[in-house]
Amino acid sequence: MKLTHTIVTCCALLILAGCAKQPGQVILNPVYKNGQISTIDSSLSTSVIDLRGDTSTLKLIESDKTKTFASQGLTDSVKSVLDSALNRNGASISNLATVRFEVDIHALQAVVTEKLMSHTSEATIELGIRVIRSTSNFSKVYRGSANLEGPLSHERAKIEGQLNKLTEQIITRIVSDPELIEFLEG
Repeated sequence: MKLTHTIVTCCALLILAGCAKQPGQVILNPVYKNGQISTIDSSLSTSVIDLRGDTSTLKLIESDKTKTFASQGLTDSVKSVLDSALNRNGASISNLATVRFEVDIHALQAVVTEKLMSHTSEATIELGIRVIRSTSNFSKVYRGSANLEGPLSHERAKIEGQLNKLTEQIITRIVSDPELIEFLEG
């Protein structure tokens, strides 16, 4: 009797653990993994501003309802990966620098659509940059998208990984952009 009670209790706990809610936020933590791919010999003051109209990082569409999830510290995460990428490519980051490197987040979101036996995720990111000197400015918009499909319902970690990887790819594109590098050298 005692063994049966223990087994039933363990099964109930396993079932409840399987139904546990996922966290209410998306963890965005992109990391610049590339080495030096260009030479940026400048001292820069960087900043990141979130200009998205929809501040959700994950939009989950189920049959009859839509849930949205934000990402705490989004601008700090993007600034951290940007500073790391610029630094590894020769730039020095300083709040006292006279050249300002500003990033505007226009879009950064994954839209996950769940069906009965599958899910799809469409991630889009759009970052606008402005480099401001005393005598001239440079601005450009960088866009990227990624799609993911899988069986059953989505796994939050895979969606976070999709957004992190896409963010890393766009930051890599920024620090290796010949037009930007030419402007910084000039």
